[in-house]
Amino acid sequence: MTHDSEPWTPKFVGECLVEAVRWSEYAAGRVLPADMKSGMPALEMFAGEREFEGWPTIGELDPPKRPKSYSPAKVSQMERVIRWPTLYLGKIPGPTRVLNLWVRCKISQGLKFDRAVEIRGWSRATAYRGRDKALATIAMGLTRDGVVRGQH
Repeated sequence: MTHDSEPWTPKFVGECLVEAVRWSEYAAGRVLPADMKSGMPALEMFAGEREFEGWPTIGELDPPKRPKSYSPAKVSQMERVIRWPTLYLGKIPGPTRVLNLWVRCKISQGLKFDRAVEIRGWSRATAYRGRDKALATIAMGLTRDGVVRGQH
Protein backbone atom coordinates (compact mmCIF):
# COMPACT_ATOMS: atom_id res chain seq x y z
CA MET A 1 0.00 0.00 0.00
CA THR A 2 1.99 2.98 -1.22
CA HIS A 3 0.47 6.41 -1.63
CA ASP A 4 3.51 8.24 -2.95
CA SER A 5 1.60 11.09 -4.58
CA GLU A 6 -0.88 11.64 -1.75
CA PRO A 7 -0.31 14.34 0.87
CA TRP A 8 0.32 13.55 4.52
CA THR A 9 -2.84 13.51 6.59
CA PRO A 10 -3.26 13.31 10.36
CA LYS A 11 -5.21 10.05 9.88
CA PHE A 12 -2.35 8.41 7.96
CA VAL A 13 0.22 9.70 10.45
CA GLY A 14 -1.83 8.12 13.25
CA GLU A 15 -2.04 4.79 11.41
CA CYS A 16 1.73 4.78 10.87
CA LEU A 17 2.41 5.58 14.54
CA VAL A 18 0.06 2.87 15.80
CA GLU A 19 1.64 0.26 13.51
CA ALA A 20 5.16 1.29 14.53
CA VAL A 21 4.38 1.19 18.26
CA ARG A 22 2.73 -2.24 17.89
CA TRP A 23 5.86 -3.49 16.10
CA SER A 24 8.11 -1.88 18.71
CA GLU A 25 6.22 -3.49 21.57
CA TYR A 26 6.43 -6.90 19.89
CA ALA A 27 10.11 -6.55 18.96
CA ALA A 28 11.38 -5.16 22.25
CA GLY A 29 8.53 -5.82 24.66
CA ARG A 30 7.21 -3.44 27.24
CA VAL A 31 9.70 -1.84 29.55
CA LEU A 32 9.06 -2.98 33.11
CA PRO A 33 10.80 -2.38 36.39
CA ALA A 34 13.41 -5.04 37.13
CA ASP A 35 11.47 -6.43 40.08
CA MET A 36 8.54 -7.32 37.79
CA LYS A 37 10.66 -9.92 36.02
CA SER A 38 11.24 -13.32 37.51
CA GLY A 39 14.02 -15.83 37.25
CA MET A 40 11.52 -18.63 37.84
CA PRO A 41 10.80 -20.95 34.93
CA ALA A 42 7.39 -20.84 33.27
CA LEU A 43 4.74 -23.11 34.77
CA GLU A 44 4.50 -26.42 32.96
CA MET A 45 1.98 -29.10 33.87
CA PHE A 46 1.46 -32.69 32.83
CA ALA A 47 -1.92 -33.61 31.32
CA GLY A 48 -3.11 -35.26 34.56
CA GLU A 49 -2.12 -32.22 36.61
CA ARG A 50 -3.96 -29.93 34.20
CA GLU A 51 -7.10 -32.03 34.49
CA PHE A 52 -6.87 -32.23 38.30
CA GLU A 53 -6.46 -28.45 38.59
CA GLY A 54 -9.31 -27.79 36.13
CA TRP A 55 -7.11 -26.16 33.53
CA PRO A 56 -8.06 -26.49 29.85
CA THR A 57 -6.29 -29.14 27.81
CA ILE A 58 -3.60 -28.08 25.39
CA GLY A 59 -6.01 -28.68 22.50
CA GLU A 60 -8.54 -26.27 24.01
CA LEU A 61 -6.05 -23.42 24.26
CA ASP A 62 -5.87 -20.86 21.49
CA PRO A 63 -2.60 -21.09 19.59
CA PRO A 64 -0.36 -18.09 20.14
CA LYS A 65 -0.75 -15.41 17.51
CA ARG A 66 2.17 -15.21 15.17
CA PRO A 67 3.33 -11.65 14.76
CA LYS A 68 3.45 -10.21 11.30
CA SER A 69 6.97 -10.38 9.96
CA TYR A 70 8.46 -7.32 8.34
CA SER A 71 11.22 -6.79 5.83
CA PRO A 72 14.38 -4.99 6.99
CA ALA A 73 13.30 -1.94 4.98
CA LYS A 74 9.92 -1.87 6.74
CA VAL A 75 11.62 -2.22 10.14
CA SER A 76 13.86 0.75 9.31
CA GLN A 77 10.80 2.70 8.24
CA MET A 78 9.03 1.96 11.53
CA GLU A 79 12.13 3.00 13.47
CA ARG A 80 11.93 6.37 11.69
CA VAL A 81 8.20 6.64 12.42
CA ILE A 82 8.80 6.06 16.14
CA ARG A 83 10.98 9.20 16.16
CA TRP A 84 8.33 11.48 14.60
CA PRO A 85 6.84 12.72 17.89
CA THR A 86 10.31 13.66 19.15
CA LEU A 87 11.25 15.37 15.89
CA TYR A 88 8.04 17.30 15.32
CA LEU A 89 6.44 17.76 18.75
CA GLY A 90 9.43 18.58 20.91
CA LYS A 91 8.18 22.04 21.91
CA ILE A 92 4.51 21.20 22.55
CA PRO A 93 4.39 18.78 25.51
CA GLY A 94 0.60 18.81 26.09
CA PRO A 95 -0.39 17.38 22.71
CA THR A 96 2.56 14.98 22.93
CA ARG A 97 1.21 13.52 26.20
CA VAL A 98 -2.26 13.18 24.70
CA LEU A 99 -0.87 11.54 21.55
CA ASN A 100 1.12 9.06 23.64
CA LEU A 101 -2.01 8.13 25.58
CA TRP A 102 -4.06 7.80 22.37
CA VAL A 103 -1.49 5.47 20.76
CA ARG A 104 -1.29 3.38 23.95
CA CYS A 105 -5.09 3.03 23.92
CA LYS A 106 -5.09 2.03 20.24
CA ILE A 107 -2.67 -0.84 20.84
CA SER A 108 -4.13 -1.98 24.17
CA GLN A 109 -7.13 -4.25 24.21
CA GLY A 110 -9.91 -3.07 26.47
CA LEU A 111 -8.56 0.44 27.08
CA LYS A 112 -10.59 3.14 25.38
CA PHE A 113 -9.25 6.65 24.85
CA ASP A 114 -12.41 8.28 26.27
CA ARG A 115 -12.11 6.24 29.47
CA ALA A 116 -8.37 6.93 29.82
CA VAL A 117 -9.03 10.67 29.42
CA GLU A 118 -11.78 10.49 32.04
CA ILE A 119 -9.52 8.63 34.51
CA ARG A 120 -6.89 11.36 34.17
CA GLY A 121 -9.47 14.08 34.72
CA TRP A 122 -8.76 15.70 31.36
CA SER A 123 -11.38 17.51 29.33
CA ARG A 124 -12.54 15.17 26.55
CA ALA A 125 -12.76 17.97 23.96
CA THR A 126 -9.33 19.32 24.90
CA ALA A 127 -7.82 15.84 24.71
CA TYR A 128 -9.20 15.26 21.21
CA ARG A 129 -8.00 18.70 20.10
CA GLY A 130 -4.55 17.91 21.52
CA ARG A 131 -4.43 14.57 19.70
CA ASP A 132 -5.55 16.19 16.44
CA LYS A 133 -3.04 19.03 16.85
CA ALA A 134 -0.19 16.55 17.44
CA LEU A 135 -1.09 14.43 14.40
CA ALA A 136 -1.55 17.52 12.21
CA THR A 137 1.76 19.02 13.38
CA ILE A 138 3.58 15.81 12.46
CA ALA A 139 1.82 15.70 9.06
CA MET A 140 2.80 19.31 8.34
CA GLY A 141 6.37 18.66 9.42
CA LEU A 142 6.67 15.64 7.13
CA THR A 143 5.24 17.66 4.23
CA ARG A 144 7.58 20.58 4.97
CA ASP A 145 10.59 18.25 5.08
CA GLY A 146 9.64 16.69 1.73
CA VAL A 147 9.15 13.20 3.16
CA VAL A 148 7.29 11.17 0.54
CA ARG A 149 4.50 8.86 1.65
CA GLY A 150 5.46 5.25 1.05
CA GLN A 151 9.14 6.14 1.28
CA HIS A 152 9.09 7.52 4.81
